[in-house]
Amino acid sequence: MDIYDRLINYINSHIPILGEKIYILDVEIPFSVSEIVIPIIVLILFNIIGNIVRATLINRILPRYVEDRKTVLSIGNTTKYVILAIGLVLVLSAIGLDGESDLNPTIISDQENPVKLFDFFRLTLLIVLLVFLSGKLKSIFVKQILSKYSEDIGVSQSIGTIIQYFFIVLGAFIIIQSSGINLGSLNVLAGALGVGIGFGMQNIANNFISGLIILFERPIKVGDRIEVGNVSGDVVKVSSRATTVNTNDNISIIIPNSDLINKQVINWSHNDRRIRFHVPVGVSYKEDPSVIKKLLLEVAENHSDILKRPKPDVLFIGYGESSLDFDLMVWTNTYIDRPIILKSQLYYQIFETFKEHNIEIPYPQRDLHLKSGWSNTDKPV
Repeated sequence: MDIYDRLINYINSHIPILGEKIYILDVEIPFSVSEIVIPIIVLILFNIIGNIVRATLINRILPRYVEDRKTVLSIGNTTKYVILAIGLVLVLSAIGLDGESDLNPTIISDQENPVKLFDFFRLTLLIVLLVFLSGKLKSIFVKQILSKYSEDIGVSQSIGTIIQYFFIVLGAFIIIQSSGINLGSLNVLAGALGVGIGFGMQNIANNFISGLIILFERPIKVGDRIEVGNVSGDVVKVSSRATTVNTNDNISIIIPNSDLINKQVINWSHNDRRIRFHVPVGVSYKEDPSVIKKLLLEVAENHSDILKRPKPDVLFIGYGESSLDFDLMVWTNTYIDRPIILKSQLYYQIFETFKEHNIEIPYPQRDLHLKSGWSNTDKPV
């Protein structure tokens, strides 16, 4: 780089001490003091510029358009690291570590357009940056734009994920084309990747395809209450490989997407979040069923989280061994993830109501009949 060489020559001519060679254990290092100090100073300057840009974005620009503080910090930090990466590339290129360097060997031979090591590193860095920025774009799109038009967070997350995948595919194609790498030269790499998928990555491919099916078909979505085997919880994230379910104990369980496609899944809120719960109640045989029905309906109607429509109802189930059995059926859309809590509150209130009206709640009883003496057939000989 002419500018870099001129700068080094100018410094060496005006400050001779910086132009002297460096010796370590009497071995001459092929760099002068200035050739080591200048790149370090340039990197420090890029770091300062990155911090200034980051602070400006976080404190002045982004808060006007983005409400999520984490997203603001992520964009600011990413911008700083991009500036540092640009500075590092310029410095490496200036000191001779560019595409023509001997340290840049060819890793994929192609007569028309060979792929070199530095090209591969640059391509990898750009792809990683694309994936990261597309994730932040999805977060902004879901939280800032779609949230204003749809209250269903599951729909917003699905649309945001599809848009993210679209930008990743489109961006990757543009990056590969603009990097000068011929797609035909990647045939060997693609073939090796195909063999890897066939032998060792079939589960990853299966989960990825299952994730696409979940996003488009939407059997489950973010915010749904599901049960898969022994796992019960709320869906908090649907990614390309797995789905994250948060239980009532605030434990995150990672479920592979293929399990959600191949196994039976109970979705409590697939159509809407109105769920009917059954609360079984037993009373003594001496009680009047019509009175019991009236009291149970009063308990349900007085609960603030029980829906008025559909209305609560009470079924007379049958005659138990020691009780008259009833089933209080109530609808709710707030306790879908806490059914035990709702039933507990109803049972507390039912107990107090029965106590006020002297309603007897029976306990299991068994009658034991004992005969004394020996029967004629059982007398000992």
